[in-house]
Amino acid sequence: MEEKFLVFCVKGNRYAIPSKSISEVAVLDKYFPLPLVPDYIRGIINRYSIPFALIDICRFLLNDDSDSHKIIVLKEEIDKLAFLIDDILDIVDLPHEKIIKTDLEECSSARSIKAYFEWKGSNVFCIDTEELINCIKQDFTR
Repeated sequence: MEEKFLVFCVKGNRYAIPSKSISEVAVLDKYFPLPLVPDYIRGIINRYSIPFALIDICRFLLNDDSDSHKIIVLKEEIDKLAFLIDDILDIVDLPHEKIIKTDLEECSSARSIKAYFEWKGSNVFCIDTEELINCIKQDFTR
């Protein structure tokens, strides 16, 4: 059994999201800042007349601001989120036995990383979109 992942980079680090969670990859046109939100939420973007929260994944994971203009938009039925990324690297078909589970929960910068795999000589960290959404919701309740 294989799963497809979209591999992308942020500040030289490689990450992956299951392709079944992704609606589209696009170039960021403009966004509208929001007050009183966590610092990793840049604001709102408009995708086909639907507002999506723009998450600076670099700020969320690495505590550093991104100056990128590419986005990954999640499928609307998952949540209305888009992630600011540096670049798309590849789409990878990966057997489940190649995905290594990890427990990085104690590290706040890795709170949504639950697994990784090796790809082209480097580790690629898998973002658990469900956990990421839970983290965002928790940050809003604080």
